[in-house]
Amino acid sequence: MDAVAIVRNRVGAVNANLHVLVDRSGDVDWITPVAPGMSPIGLTLWHIPRTQDWLLNTCIRGTGETADRPEFAALPDPDLYGFGTGLTPAEACTAAGLVEAELLLRYADHVRDEFDEWLSTLSADDLDRPVEKFDERQHARPAYCTPAALAEVAGLGELPLGVLLMRPGVSHLLVHFGELETLLQLAG
Repeated sequence: MDAVAIVRNRVGAVNANLHVLVDRSGDVDWITPVAPGMSPIGLTLWHIPRTQDWLLNTCIRGTGETADRPEFAALPDPDLYGFGTGLTPAEACTAAGLVEAELLLRYADHVRDEFDEWLSTLSADDLDRPVEKFDERQHARPAYCTPAALAEVAGLGELPLGVLLMRPGVSHLLVHFGELETLLQLAG
């Protein structure tokens, strides 16, 4: 079994599912939470590629994020909204109001392509190694190191690369897809 191929497949599946859900959610309000205590749909849709961008580029590779490219400047500012964790309800709604479907999907495609290209350089043995400086890199942006944001990522720096790729990079996002399916049903 080729473990790297499985991870590549799952990263691609996250992107494909995002495209489907963005298409399905075109007629609903992306800014106002559908239910009390829930994030706005737009924030959650944006959080999906942002999580992969943050994980790959900041925490694993220690490089600049795709979100920092000028062509994605109209999306929520990573310095203010991080990757969508630890936000107040007002911040979540403000960030959601900055998410536009077409730009979001272009951003997600860039993140997926960059992620896949990097994954193609790995061997199965690479998946077992720890990620050096993960916790240190978490402090790259003010929004990444608020107490609320740090609580969301506690313990991740202790995980080997393969677990990180599958846990916040895929499995966590699959949970959000289930959440989005429910919110879209409630939004009608």
